[in-house]
Amino acid sequence: MLFANEDQRLFQRMQLDTKIILATAQTRVEGVCRNISATGALMEVTAGHCQVGEEWQLVVPSADNSVEPLKAMATILRVESGTATDMVGLSLSEVR
Repeated sequence: MLFANEDQRLFQRMQLDTKIILATAQTRVEGVCRNISATGALMEVTAGHCQVGEEWQLVVPSADNSVEPLKAMATILRVESGTATDMVGLSLSEVR
């Protein structure tokens, strides 16, 4: 018998608490990545910086200089607004 997983996602999420950067040619936003999977991420940023539909470059810096940072293109899927911070759901593509 197979038991259904409560989280019916294609990829499992890895819980994190690490610095993450969103950037465009004009803007740079730093935040904290709360979880990440092969196709998405959830991050916490200062309120008011991200809007649904925007595209950003995402960078997860490496703790070791000999390892390249994780980079991807990120599209904002949802923003859960808070008083001081927003929780931002991202769809990732072109992960490298």
